[in-house]
Amino acid sequence: MNRFQPHTLIGLFALLTFILAGAAIGRLMGLSVSEGIYLTTLTVTVVGWFMGRRIRRREDCR
Repeated sequence: MNRFQPHTLIGLFALLTFILAGAAIGRLMGLSVSEGIYLTTLTVTVVGWFMGRRIRRREDCR
């Protein structure tokens, strides 16, 4: 049984790739891998929260 839609798997793959790329960039900047993953995850979370907030605010104005 296929439990996930293809677009869900592609999105999860993109998110994982983005987090690992952030860890690699963090290593280049002299951070540890865990610090790079933490900062990338924090950045993705803050950007997602901000975008969701803007979308909800637009829907409330209509």
